[in-house]
Amino acid sequence: MASPQHRFALDDEVVLQGRPMRVAGVVRLHGAGGQETIRYLLAEPSGGPVIVEYGDGVYSALRPFPPQASPPMKGSAIVVGREKYALVAVRKLKVVSAAGQAPGGTRPGALIVSGVFDGPSGTLMREIVPGTRRQAYYLLKTLRGGELLSAAEHAALREAAGLAAARRKAEDE
Repeated sequence: MASPQHRFALDDEVVLQGRPMRVAGVVRLHGAGGQETIRYLLAEPSGGPVIVEYGDGVYSALRPFPPQASPPMKGSAIVVGREKYALVAVRKLKVVSAAGQAPGGTRPGALIVSGVFDGPSGTLMREIVPGTRRQAYYLLKTLRGGELLSAAEHAALREAAGLAAARRKAEDE
């Protein structure tokens, strides 16, 4: 089930898979076909940042490979260990705006070419910024409905669950 279609603003409080976080950066991207993609950099005091992408009605967590990782290409596939990821799509995304700590350090006007690869462990994405040496690799994990909520939505769901539990307890007595 896809998450509700809402967007978060810089400094909004959110809850990702039960962990309270804050939106530390937002990047809006437009694709060649007119689609809009938004990337959020989510931060929490006790852990590392998380990049979440919203596009086509779906939220996905982008788990970066270590900066020095550069899996080899074999034709139109990427090989990670013994797993082969086949190229299934290429996206050209233009950075329209960036606020806060922009995920990936991209600036407005920049073009990002993103190759999407499918393999046995899921989806892999390789991104390059033409004219630079910058490239990044991410494993994508689609988030299910309820895994990313605003802090207010999360509080409302917890309150409703508490009321339902109290109601069940009262009925059982």
